[in-house]
Amino acid sequence: MRFKLFKSNKKSHAKKDDLPRSSSSSTQEGPSRRGDKVADAANVFVDFMANIAEASDILSPLKAACRATKTILDTVQGIKSNQEAWLDLIQRIKDYLSALEEQITLFERNPPEDIDGPFDEAFSQPLIRYVKLLEDLHDKIVDSRGKHSSKVIGGLSAIGAIKIDAGDIQKYNKKLEDRHGQFMVRASPAIYMILRYIKDALNMYTAHGVRAIQNHTKDIKRKVDIILTEADYATIQQLPMVASAASSVHNTCLKGTRQAVLETIWRWAANKESPKPIFWLCDIAGSGKSTVAMSAVEAWKKEGTLGGTFFFSMAISEWSNTDKFSSTIARELAQYVPNLAPYIAKAWQRNPAILRSSFEEQFRMLISEPLQHQQNPVILVIDAIDECKSGRQRKELVETLSAATQESNNLRIFITSRPDPVIEKVLQPLSIKAKLTDRLHDTSHRDNIEDIATYVHQSLGGILSSDKRRRLVNKANGLFIWASTACRMLNDESLAIDPEIIYDRLISIDQPGAIDGVYNLVIARIDQTSKPAVVEMLGMLLAAFEPLTSDDLEHLIKHAKGQGSAKALVRVLGTVLKEDPITHLIQFRHPTFVEYLRRCCVATAADVSGRIYINISHAHDQVVSWCLSVLRSRTEGLKFNICQIESSFYLNRQIPDLEARVNKYISRRLRYASLHWPFHVSAMDDGSGHELQSELAHIVKSPFALYWMEVLSVTGGVMRAVSGLRAAAQRQSVSDLFKPFC
Repeated sequence: MRFKLFKSNKKSHAKKDDLPRSSSSSTQEGPSRRGDKVADAANVFVDFMANIAEASDILSPLKAACRATKTILDTVQGIKSNQEAWLDLIQRIKDYLSALEEQITLFERNPPEDIDGPFDEAFSQPLIRYVKLLEDLHDKIVDSRGKHSSKVIGGLSAIGAIKIDAGDIQKYNKKLEDRHGQFMVRASPAIYMILRYIKDALNMYTAHGVRAIQNHTKDIKRKVDIILTEADYATIQQLPMVASAASSVHNTCLKGTRQAVLETIWRWAANKESPKPIFWLCDIAGSGKSTVAMSAVEAWKKEGTLGGTFFFSMAISEWSNTDKFSSTIARELAQYVPNLAPYIAKAWQRNPAILRSSFEEQFRMLISEPLQHQQNPVILVIDAIDECKSGRQRKELVETLSAATQESNNLRIFITSRPDPVIEKVLQPLSIKAKLTDRLHDTSHRDNIEDIATYVHQSLGGILSSDKRRRLVNKANGLFIWASTACRMLNDESLAIDPEIIYDRLISIDQPGAIDGVYNLVIARIDQTSKPAVVEMLGMLLAAFEPLTSDDLEHLIKHAKGQGSAKALVRVLGTVLKEDPITHLIQFRHPTFVEYLRRCCVATAADVSGRIYINISHAHDQVVSWCLSVLRSRTEGLKFNICQIESSFYLNRQIPDLEARVNKYISRRLRYASLHWPFHVSAMDDGSGHELQSELAHIVKSPFALYWMEVLSVTGGVMRAVSGLRAAAQRQSVSDLFKPFC
């Protein structure tokens, strides 16, 4: 945050003629000159103490700190030694002084009504540090020359004749910036209540000196020992996190359905003495596992036992691997169990390179070890482990989770997956798991049929007769995704097709519960003149490594000179696509549709009745061209110091508002282009990328390469980009593109 410069109407105590002289000249000063210096120094000191003693109302502490800062500013204006080193510090004090005065003005204009109410003591920590730093700075100024002054003049002369090492000044400069940033992030009307502590402390300072204020500071610190401090918050925010949108993709169970399964899960979670800390819900695709998982998440969140969630998804790159699994769970753990936040922050501070460690090591340091400080049970929910693409990562994940539950008495893990040989091999022999297999779709369980019937009758009550609704229930064959997709088709009013016609086509599908047959019908409803544009847009969505917003897809279509419309696509294919109303991300409703589209990428797909063909390599060509154009954009592309960070010497974790800066200055499409363009390059058609050489020249050569690396650094995408470049280099046809720049 940058502030306007403070302009004071108050004249400085130090005049030009009063500037401290060199040691040689000072020895020749007469009594009159020395008396003037004593008087000036005394005036400065009295003014400083009067400002602090002014704490007579609720705003006085902040005003006193503000005026005391002015006094320090006035004092250092008269310093000759290390003038260059002082310049930055003086400027910073001016900036921050302006910010403090603005805060005072805001409080005076808008006083809070309930200043006697409770307040969040977490605000006190940054303010304590800020005030303490001002004291230290003042003490440094007073002490630096007091040691060498005459006994008559004493400490008063020190304020008027200061010589501090330039390195020390620079250190105070950096500390002042850090403390002010931490304080201002938390500045709000609630600070009224916090200032009461500081008011007492300042009064004690006047009466008893530095020792009293230090004791009072320690007392305040003890009160906020277990509160998430600003430093902890800033540290944890630096952990890379998968931006989960599970709630926008998955719903909870319809009221009154899945009762038997949910009761089994609730009993497992409530039994603290159970020797089985892992619950494995295993069933086929489309049976409703994620819906059950979402119901569990909501219940445990209200109960206060939820520790974190991770919903794997084959459709999204970040959600289909374990690269950010541990850091994501750690951030959610700090959110749901706040008293563990200091331990998570400490682990990250001690091991800033932890994400380059093994997965087991990451999980142990960020999750298992902090959990040792928690007595109550904590439940992690891991959905769709089978959608983690790497068999090695799936095995490593399940083994680590199993070991963690055996080492921690309070950790419980709820996981869902399709039948998967890798997961089965690890979990099957273990006696610590509770397993529920094929319980969600097996038609031998009467409640499964009844649950689907409840859903169908509620969804289609005014559309189909009760007899036809019953026939649809039987056609679903226990598969919830079949029933839900069919119901959305019948409820879709975007296309003027009689529901009776759609019903007849659904019933005519040969194999009961065959979801591909339903998806073929969804595609068949598209107007033939619009189908090429729809297929092209589906290819773009399928090629994307994370969901695109409707605006981004429109931008991509325009760049590719396509004829489609993102809004129209979602409207026409609302049965299988969904646009989040808040983020506007376009997402596939279910992974079975993603799998269906991937089968459509095979050249022989067009030979299958009713099936489309998607040229996925061409889609990657289009997306990589779009990515490179975004990177080169003059308005939102790569540029020097894109986040406007004041110094390049700061580490990411030393910038408390880094996440806010990233969100403000780096658009979503620039972030996407920076992270994923190498992977799109690696997936292009052979020989189709030579026209991109000029664009690549701008990215892989300085200075754009440095600008790109800066974006990768602040967005946590360095390892992703490295993996992408390696993937691209493995293809000879692609690596040839880079030869002119190597």
